[in-house]
Amino acid sequence: MLNVLLWKPVACFDTTFNKLVSLVTLGSGAYCHAEVVFRLKKEEWKRMFQSFQIDTIKTRGDNIWSRMEDILNNVADDSIIPLAFYTIWGAELNVRLLTANDEYVFNRLPDPNFTDSISVNVNHEQLRHCIQFCLQELHKQYDGRKALMYWVPRNRLMCPRNRNLLPKKYFCSEFIVYMMQQIGRMSEVTPECVTPNDLSRLLKNTS
Repeated sequence: MLNVLLWKPVACFDTTFNKLVSLVTLGSGAYCHAEVVFRLKKEEWKRMFQSFQIDTIKTRGDNIWSRMEDILNNVADDSIIPLAFYTIWGAELNVRLLTANDEYVFNRLPDPNFTDSISVNVNHEQLRHCIQFCLQELHKQYDGRKALMYWVPRNRLMCPRNRNLLPKKYFCSEFIVYMMQQIGRMSEVTPECVTPNDLSRLLKNTS
């Protein structure tokens, strides 16, 4: 299962900057951060990571699975395990395991008090492509310069892009649009111009 998680400017995102971002960008909801969450059974994660053959992607998948095996040693193989891929200001694109009782809200299962979750309907191969893309782009830096475009009116002329190249850096919602484009969705959307608030509307209109 694939879900896009939209964070409100509360809890761990309760800062003046995030509140201002959620207001200035406008849209169908007051959001300041977006990330993608994949939910697979423990045994399905193992098969998924083992299915990748490209060296870098396979190595990253193997490393994540190795850590998951240690953490989830006593968890049944048919248990649903959520992994979130995300990028936040000042950091690199990363992945984290979500659990029910973590002390830090950012690492807990989605809570409607802090987030809204939008389910994206994909088949197995599309899901695999999305996870492969996330592994491929892992560790790219956050793009603060493009993120600051939240503060000004945006259009395609202000957000030039080479469609044959992936960015060297991402901000959160831009990354998710690029991921969706890997499976033929949002092809007419300019990722560099999409905010978390825009994502809410775009995803609800995406089949």
